[in-house]
Amino acid sequence: MTETVRELDEEALALFARKGREGGPGVPQAGEANGVKVRRVVQLTRDFAPRAFASLDILDLGCGEGVYAIEAGLRGARVLALDARTQRLEEGAACAARHGLHNVTFRQEDVRDLRRQSHGAFDVVYCLGLLYHLDAPDVFSVLENVFDVCAGLLIIDTLIAPNPVVESAYRGRAYEGERFREHGDDDSSEVRVSRPLKSIDNTYSFKFTRDALIRVLYDVGFSSVLECHAPPEPLKAHDRITLVARKGERVTLSTYPWVNDKSEPEIAARLAAFAGEQP
Repeated sequence: MTETVRELDEEALALFARKGREGGPGVPQAGEANGVKVRRVVQLTRDFAPRAFASLDILDLGCGEGVYAIEAGLRGARVLALDARTQRLEEGAACAARHGLHNVTFRQEDVRDLRRQSHGAFDVVYCLGLLYHLDAPDVFSVLENVFDVCAGLLIIDTLIAPNPVVESAYRGRAYEGERFREHGDDDSSEVRVSRPLKSIDNTYSFKFTRDALIRVLYDVGFSSVLECHAPPEPLKAHDRITLVARKGERVTLSTYPWVNDKSEPEIAARLAAFAGEQP
């Protein structure tokens, strides 16, 4: 399919040029520089989604002003864009309306309320710049619900903890990461909501290490998890990664049947035993 560019009005381009600028001049990939991130997400969707954009149902979680939702909508996808805050969401909705994107719906909702029975299923789910604003145990239940509504592909862009500091346990397993402060203990709900680059209400949030995040995605049910390195994102923070998780049927092996029907801890223990048998 030939790529085409659809012209947006000056108000839309100015809106996207302001994206992330609230964080000040030290924020990488803010404003116009965010274009490399959008390019990566759109390319991943085109390359890994089960069908062409025009046949996709996409869910954009924590959408903000909706640059990803609008880019996908311009390509014909049906998009539901959710955000707990209204200011940027309303700007995105107005932008979509001005450009006749009736296939893009903006709705104020907390990602923690996501459920398959109320939201349905989506071919692609975007979780971009959101996951690290959730604390445990919410971050685990959100990922479980994301898996439930995802029919094919999940794209995550998130900050990670380069070094494990604490462990957070969920369903009998421990995941390494770091807790960090989002707001002051005495900050009012009005103050918290007014900070667009912070959590909507929780005082602390939890960042997974890279390995722990990959492991939890596999544990909730995704069959493959890949890390994206291209298209390149110059100036991408060293502690920020893009992952692609695929929801598929897990394989069973004929050549090494011992690996079938075992939990990951059981497999790890067996591998350790094999290593101990080496001369």
